[in-house]
Amino acid sequence: MKFMHSTKPQSIVIILVIGLMFFVKGNAQKESDEQTINQWFLSTGDWDNDPQIYVREIGTGTKPIIMLHGGWGAEHSGLVQAITELQNEFRFIFYEQRGSLRSPFPDSLISFNQHINDLELLRKELNLEKMTVVGHSMGAVLASAYASKYPKHIKKLILVSPAHLKEPFPEADKDIQHKQFLANKEFQNRAEVRQELEKYGLTRADSLLNSREKTIKSRINFGKLMLYDISKWTELSNGKGLYKGKVYDLTANTYPENGWNYFTTFKKQTYPIGIIIGDHDWLDFGNGLYEKWTKEVPRIKMTSIKNAGHMPWIDQSKEFTETLRKHLNQ
Repeated sequence: MKFMHSTKPQSIVIILVIGLMFFVKGNAQKESDEQTINQWFLSTGDWDNDPQIYVREIGTGTKPIIMLHGGWGAEHSGLVQAITELQNEFRFIFYEQRGSLRSPFPDSLISFNQHINDLELLRKELNLEKMTVVGHSMGAVLASAYASKYPKHIKKLILVSPAHLKEPFPEADKDIQHKQFLANKEFQNRAEVRQELEKYGLTRADSLLNSREKTIKSRINFGKLMLYDISKWTELSNGKGLYKGKVYDLTANTYPENGWNYFTTFKKQTYPIGIIIGDHDWLDFGNGLYEKWTKEVPRIKMTSIKNAGHMPWIDQSKEFTETLRKHLNQ
């Protein structure tokens, strides 16, 4: 006797698989559409003729957070890693400062004041009365400069691994700076760095290295300055083509004639200020400078992250995330 097997279960499976494929494809398309929509360009004047500033929004939360990358002349993508675990809680708005990779500008239009004006232009475009601003490295200087000029539009400042907020550097603190320089110089020569170079066969003369090897070596050397844990250099995405070094010079050449001391301006305001810094940050190795400077403004809440460098979200991602979340929610 020949038995006939029902094809109904197989049909159901096929229908479910096809349905799942369309669901996955639909979600992927939706995500792709949202990524496209959430990357846009800020007009700096006439839309057709004037340079534009690249803007990228990330996150599904309702609280807008303005993110300022370092540089001058760097780009934003490395800073995205810092907020990966917070995207469901906040709406992060990145932009690339004029002259950076995705925001090309003529040299004649790049200046310190123009960087400040661009942040104000973005605030108006977003229709925000007050902003929470997170600035990394030189982005912390930009955040502080903006807050000094437009204090009424600041809700909160969070400064991550800030570049020096006193310029010119105070004579009274140069002894601290010199001791930090020596300690950091020794740290950069740690055995782990050479071990990473040896792992990839990069201890040969540069003339014997190909372009891929030179790229890897440059990232390891960048990592020895920026990171505590050199084994995490693969999380860096730096490269000569990504960094527009002339933007630094163009901006620095237009600094205010008398420099700045943002702690003096912080004293005059009441908005909350947080500082997050690694204890092995090359700009303040051991944190002696900011431990001293923050005493001038008691409301500043400073968090030092142990065993972290200038990019603490790479060295200590979990602790950095919790620290940033705490500062954002305070």
